[in-house]
Amino acid sequence: MTEIGRIEKPRADQYRNMKKIYFVRNLYLPKNATDRYREIYVRYWSEVDDHLKRLEAAGAVSKIFCESIYMSGDEAMKVLSAMNARLEQIVREKVDAGAALLPLEDKEIFGAYVDWSNCLMIVRTEEVHKKIHEFLHEALNRRYEHIRTVLADAIAVGEAALLIMREEDQKSLGLPPDIELFTISPPAYEDLLGFIRDRDSGKEYWRT
Repeated sequence: MTEIGRIEKPRADQYRNMKKIYFVRNLYLPKNATDRYREIYVRYWSEVDDHLKRLEAAGAVSKIFCESIYMSGDEAMKVLSAMNARLEQIVREKVDAGAALLPLEDKEIFGAYVDWSNCLMIVRTEEVHKKIHEFLHEALNRRYEHIRTVLADAIAVGEAALLIMREEDQKSLGLPPDIELFTISPPAYEDLLGFIRDRDSGKEYWRT
């Protein structure tokens, strides 16, 4: 894995004939976000956009995959806009340049994962919690298996794909060994981590 904000031209050439994924951690804007969080959020996506453009020296993005998206075309773009308007702007720019926004999830598998996740949040007893957690783990493994297959089959040698999802999911995913992963970590991400670690502001980060 390469964690990167910039690739120099000579170094970029060595990646041209490889399968590449440019990974971006998805960052959402809570409905009642504080001014400080909102400032980090805006700066984060601005820096992601800038770093991604420089990273494309190793290969322009030709395919885009985003968590929660199991549809394609205009429908996928509408869902993306409702989910994260700033991310939708970046994706739309890539699509206008010739990239394709493709389904990453399977509707039924993703639906089961969401349902079990929601159930886990409202359960009260330890016995039921344990049982639901088993179902959730099974659904999550099915989801990861599907995503791995999609990425392995969709990305050709020499192509670069943009992958947007939660960091914990990306780390648990286990990408095929022939795919080179580039993680985009702009300076604002470090500010976000500090914000989350703060005892008071960290609580605000998890509100929706």
